[in-house]
Amino acid sequence: MVVVRMLTGIALRGFFVGVSCSSFVSITAVFFEWTNCTLTTTLKSYFDLFPKSFPGGGPPSDPFKVAPKALRREFRLLQSEHHPDILIGSQALSKSPEASSGDFSAFLNKAYTTIQNPYTRVSHLIELYHPQHPDISQDDVSKKMIEKFQSESEESSLEYKGMLMTVLDAHESLEFANSEEDLEPLSDENKVRIEETEETIDQLLIETPIDWDKVMLEAIRLKYWVNIQNGIKDWEPGKPVLLTH
Repeated sequence: MVVVRMLTGIALRGFFVGVSCSSFVSITAVFFEWTNCTLTTTLKSYFDLFPKSFPGGGPPSDPFKVAPKALRREFRLLQSEHHPDILIGSQALSKSPEASSGDFSAFLNKAYTTIQNPYTRVSHLIELYHPQHPDISQDDVSKKMIEKFQSESEESSLEYKGMLMTVLDAHESLEFANSEEDLEPLSDENKVRIEETEETIDQLLIETPIDWDKVMLEAIRLKYWVNIQNGIKDWEPGKPVLLTH
């Protein structure tokens, strides 16, 4: 048996797990024994918080589409647990106020709301893996992205105008609706748009190398489709309609 005092670490599903010990560690040929040790997990992304939903650590290793009910069950389970051992291990996470505050509950809520929303999910993915790590959830960054897409070709410009027309048509439907039932056709159409865009992103993420320009184009679509979804959700009779684009 060898006895040492140490700070050691092991790899776990792509991120780092460290064992910090204030007492001696006994190492035998077949097992470790330690006392007064703290196990720390360093997260690289919000996906790492939900290993049941993302066993591969998140897209592109896992599908981009999520199972909403399963994700929510995992979120509620995590809410009931105490996690003083979480460390932030990437720039995409460390800049968030929730991470810097040390409030795990707030950090978990931020992670869940980011992942359950397909637009913020793809934004997080782009910030993690795009060579330039842009945060397209920021309005100034997304506007530059849209301007770049529009200027690439006449076809791109027409495609973007088609997206805007879809948003304007949705705005009109929301304005003239008299009841939630009136919005059901719009809601059904928009769900199909979101699902189709998520499926396209899934296909793009399995390509080698990943064409990030195409992924960002689909992110633009999701931005608009999610805005329509939010407009439907927030609709009330007589309430002004605001769809951002």
